[in-house]
Amino acid sequence: MVFSWIVSILRPLGMAFRHIFKYRFTVKYPYYVLETSERYRGRPVLDLAKCVGCGVCATICPNKAITMVNVENRKYPQFDAGRCCFCGFCAYFCLTSALKLTGGYELSEYDKSNLIYPPEKLIKVPPPPPERKKVVKLKKLSLSTGVTHG
Repeated sequence: MVFSWIVSILRPLGMAFRHIFKYRFTVKYPYYVLETSERYRGRPVLDLAKCVGCGVCATICPNKAITMVNVENRKYPQFDAGRCCFCGFCAYFCLTSALKLTGGYELSEYDKSNLIYPPEKLIKVPPPPPERKKVVKLKKLSLSTGVTHG
């Protein structure tokens, strides 16, 4: 009984002691930006010339973040970034590859209504990180030493 009580105290302390000497991976975000991978799923971009208005993207979306709206007598998707889980189903199941996922992840807004992207706003590709931000690449990912960057 007493032995299990002592073990329940010493086990977390031992784990904390081991983690003291591990390398910590942090990026000072406003000044440094971590480079995204090629398969990163960010904000979608719409190609109006390829879109046929079939509505598969709106049907397949699990969070109903995409709705079809009429623009000049044609239906186009409207994207709600506040509801999106960035699963990528919309781009994967698009029959004409009109929706593509980009690396854009800075989607924060002060007003919730600005998170809704109508087709006119959805065709614009998100800008790359500003020049004042340094892009940091991931050097190594290891289970024993953790993550290192350069």
